Amino acid sequence: MRNIADLYYGRGKDDFGTSESFVLLFRSWRLLGFITAKPYRITNLMLVVFIWACLIFSPITYFGGLVLAMKELPITVVLSILGVAINCLALPTKAVYIRANLYRLYDVETIFKRLDARYQRPQDQLLIRDLVKSCTRIFGIFFIVYWIYGIASALAGLFAHKYPHDSYVPFIDWMPNSNLKFWLHFSFEVVYAQIMLQTNVTNDSFPAIYIHAIRTHIKLLTERVSRLGTNPDLSEQENFDELVDCIVTHQEVLKISKIVGSILSLTTFFQFTVYAAIVCICMLNMFVFGDATTKLVTVSYIIPVLWQTIPTCYQASMLVTDCTKLPLAIFHSNWLALDKRCHKLIIYFMQRTQDEISFTAIKMFQINLGTNLSIAKFSFTLYTFINEMGFGETLKERLE
Repeated sequence: MRNIADLYYGRGKDDFGTSESFVLLFRSWRLLGFITAKPYRITNLMLVVFIWACLIFSPITYFGGLVLAMKELPITVVLSILGVAINCLALPTKAVYIRANLYRLYDVETIFKRLDARYQRPQDQLLIRDLVKSCTRIFGIFFIVYWIYGIASALAGLFAHKYPHDSYVPFIDWMPNSNLKFWLHFSFEVVYAQIMLQTNVTNDSFPAIYIHAIRTHIKLLTERVSRLGTNPDLSEQENFDELVDCIVTHQEVLKISKIVGSILSLTTFFQFTVYAAIVCICMLNMFVFGDATTKLVTVSYIIPVLWQTIPTCYQASMLVTDCTKLPLAIFHSNWLALDKRCHKLIIYFMQRTQDEISFTAIKMFQINLGTNLSIAKFSFTLYTFINEMGFGETLKERLE
């Protein structure tokens, strides 16, 4: 198995496979307990139980901290906790849903291996190698963007001698005030936040990575279709078999899209629903209430919030564009050189490929850049409305 550096730079003599694009995803899921490590050991099982307990109780932890913060802490801290708490609302549901559907992603890997076997030309292998590099880098960017926020919030809390997120931690919070209580709570919050962040890194990046893999195979199929009838060494039967195999390949890509789309539909819906509210809260905290430190931490938080959906929406939009090129490639292929059987199949194939591969969030939102931009506009409109109504300034004056 290749190491991360080889995947990132596309190094190695062996042929790359599409399934290698998902290596970091599955390693992260295994680390988080989504995939139970074998052989089964008590320490591994205890770690899995701890991580899943953190995920399931994360809304209680952060909303409990929010209730306590509203009594004692300034509005900037309350808004910061509120943004994190809202983001945690969907986290357990997303995690449970993805865990329940992981076996379907294994089925997708099997289909991708069958598709890879059809592309042995050096040009095709290079495209698959580029896919592995791109998917590894997508995961890496998610990791860096999310963990910058985790590190920034921890450092801000450390320098200010405050808790990074002021979450509610039973047992520790019941202790009398002391340095021991502070450092136990601080350490637990930092570890807790890293678990949440790594879970979000994995669960938020998987749609973009899988859609990018589908895009690559659409491109490979488009290139393959454009070569139909151009090889004079192939017999009529061989040309017919090649066309049939192209149709079968397209059907398998559609099958992959259906499986992936059914999983990301719910997870992306949750991201869209909390996206606008969190951005609005962050803008209030930055432009109305926050000081310099608060603004810095808020910016480090709003960037991963925006990044949750942008790569997925971008890949989905580009997939639609790539799909439009496939029927054109069929039409411009050398189909006149094929026999009558192929002509009938060509018509059928063109009709099938005119249906673009697109994804929806539980049939309510089209997953593309247009939807992402519309939600961003809504969050800015909401912030402008609150600001124009003077709600923020009025609240600030009362608190002061």
